[in-house]
Amino acid sequence: MKNHSLFAAVCLPFLSLCSPSFAEDNSLYAEALPADASFVRFIGFEGQDSAEFAGFTFELAADEAGKYIPVSASQLSNITPGTYTSILRGPNGSQQTISEATRTRQSKVALLLVNGTDTELELRLADGSVDVISDVSPASSALREVNPVAITLGVFAVDQQVPQATFEVALRRGQNLSFVADAHGIRLIENQFAPLAK
Repeated sequence: MKNHSLFAAVCLPFLSLCSPSFAEDNSLYAEALPADASFVRFIGFEGQDSAEFAGFTFELAADEAGKYIPVSASQLSNITPGTYTSILRGPNGSQQTISEATRTRQSKVALLLVNGTDTELELRLADGSVDVISDVSPASSALREVNPVAITLGVFAVDQQVPQATFEVALRRGQNLSFVADAHGIRLIENQFAPLAK
């Protein structure tokens, strides 16, 4: 079922890290990031105007839902500079913190599978024939970079042949996408950045 040579021809993978210097070089921010910037995003917090993480109160603007918020790690408790974290909010208001894979910026498409469920998940071609991201345990994430292509991807439970959700994507160079699975279902989020947290 899993044709890795086909995947190698379509998607040349490796780990990736979007650094503060990359963000500054590409003018994503109105101001320079601190050298110890970390990145936090809050998913499922629509309608909330603030959230707490690592001893810091983040202001959540309505148009910034799900975006990475850069923040100086010196303002957070026990957070390493350069890290990425997703905070998932469940329907009952419970929160789940998921650390993301470290990444380096390359001219490819970064695909991230964030697993906020209690089932091990995989990202594959929608027909199940090729693994893109394998064996992502509950409360964890995994990342892979691929070449830009138009393709249909599916999120599968491990050892299942029918996807839980499918997504048609036309990948663009430099684009980063997250497939987020939690109590709300499975959704696709294009990775974007909010202004620096104060």
